[in-house]
Amino acid sequence: MEKYVIVDRYFDGYKWENNSTIFKVKNGIIAEKYTANKQDMENIMESGNEVLDLRGKFVTPGLIDSHDHFMLTSLKLKYQVDFSGVRSFEDFRRVLEENRNKIVHGWFQGYGINEYNMKEKRLPDIKIIDEIMGNTPVFITQMTEHYGICNSRSLEIAGIDRNTADPANGKLGRNSDGNPDGVLYEANAMDMVKSRIPEYTLDDYIEAIISGSEMYRKAGLSTVKDIGGTGNDVNEETRIRALNRISKEGNHKIRIAVALPVYSLKDVGRKIELAGMLQENQHVMFAGFKMFLDGSILSRTAWMKHSYVGSKGNMGIPLWDIKNFREGLKQLSATGHHISIHTIGDRAIETALDSIEKLKSSGIASAYALVHCYKLEEKTIEKIKKLDVGVETQLAFVYFIGDSLSDNIGLDQSKCLFPAKTMVEKGIRVSNGSDSPVTPFDPLYGIYSSVFRKTLTGKNSSVYSNNESLTIEETVKTYTSESAAVIGWNETGSLETGKFSDFTVWDPDPATAGKNIEDYLHINLKSITL
Repeated sequence: MEKYVIVDRYFDGYKWENNSTIFKVKNGIIAEKYTANKQDMENIMESGNEVLDLRGKFVTPGLIDSHDHFMLTSLKLKYQVDFSGVRSFEDFRRVLEENRNKIVHGWFQGYGINEYNMKEKRLPDIKIIDEIMGNTPVFITQMTEHYGICNSRSLEIAGIDRNTADPANGKLGRNSDGNPDGVLYEANAMDMVKSRIPEYTLDDYIEAIISGSEMYRKAGLSTVKDIGGTGNDVNEETRIRALNRISKEGNHKIRIAVALPVYSLKDVGRKIELAGMLQENQHVMFAGFKMFLDGSILSRTAWMKHSYVGSKGNMGIPLWDIKNFREGLKQLSATGHHISIHTIGDRAIETALDSIEKLKSSGIASAYALVHCYKLEEKTIEKIKKLDVGVETQLAFVYFIGDSLSDNIGLDQSKCLFPAKTMVEKGIRVSNGSDSPVTPFDPLYGIYSSVFRKTLTGKNSSVYSNNESLTIEETVKTYTSESAAVIGWNETGSLETGKFSDFTVWDPDPATAGKNIEDYLHINLKSITL
């Protein structure tokens, strides 16, 4: 039996359309697309075939989250505690006490805490966690996933004390007496504790993927680029084994473009080997590798050319020895697979582009994208265009952390953050995503932030209201055809013959929404695949 979809107002991945159109679907692929008259539609409705009548709704290709820690998010949603709503130490105590028995494999884990949203403007003291959790080891990641807090029992298990040296490219937080205060900055420091946490089982991963997929679909997403963990929080081999098992059993709910994170030169060979284990099909594709060149502005570890506010001389840190980074990038480029590079600070961005330029000039090059890519000067944007590098941005960051970003680097330096409009007008491929669990995977946050560029409190909104807003059409394009181009999954992202039959239905039409975040969050998104 053939399947048909009828629409009358839609975005095809490139432009708005206002005409009655019929999509004929076979085996999950759009086999035919044509403008229909009234008689055509009546014939289809009476044909006895399966017909999805979406007239009166606004329809787009299935939305794509082009940069998301899907596996990590799914594990957190199922097995950990959400601290994103904490606004004070008192809130923190309450959430900790209410969930103190949510212990998995002997550990209490949490995520999403953001001291910049708290009354005290700092992370809770280790003594609070010790008091409530006692001898239970605890690890809670800050919303950026670039640092986290733990309790005394966790430090003891990890063998961390006042005599422990900072790891390479990481930092241990300390109090005024020089003793560890429970804060661990960047992967190499966090992994000193994370590596001691018992890993989730294969069944844990499978259950998390299935439940996470259902939640993402309900948010209107049909495809996600999952770039894995941020260190020892995801076992990449187990992730691949879980996806292969789901493929074998036919339990896919969402399309997953799998990227593998690479943390060091020693890690390169192992990740190339793991890539060969993935069983690709219509629902799973290998999307290359991700490298982390610097940290986060909130942890003041993003690699900058200027000092952070109130921290003269602190310009962040690279997370790689640069010589090793260039060699690792070269080895990964030789595979021909796509490579995304986490670059937030301007110095990190320029270093990555210089490295890509050298590889291209030597004839050893692949496809590249810069991830996050906050701080961009005009000459850097021109270089991105010249080198044909894509950008995996997350404009929801403007809404959720725009205020704290500007507080950390100053208003003057903030003026060149997230220049989305300039990049789009230059013809740079700009994809949009959430970087979940850093921001919610619900795409409506990113869509709102792309169009209006308002911060959560409004404190520093004026910095971002600088003619860099995207139109709603440009924004939806960053979640459809542009995302498909950046991640390299050509069968997604547009409503064309030969593409996957993925549709997202919007009610009401986003063009009719108001100017407040609540107006956007009231839009109902529904992801449909035939």
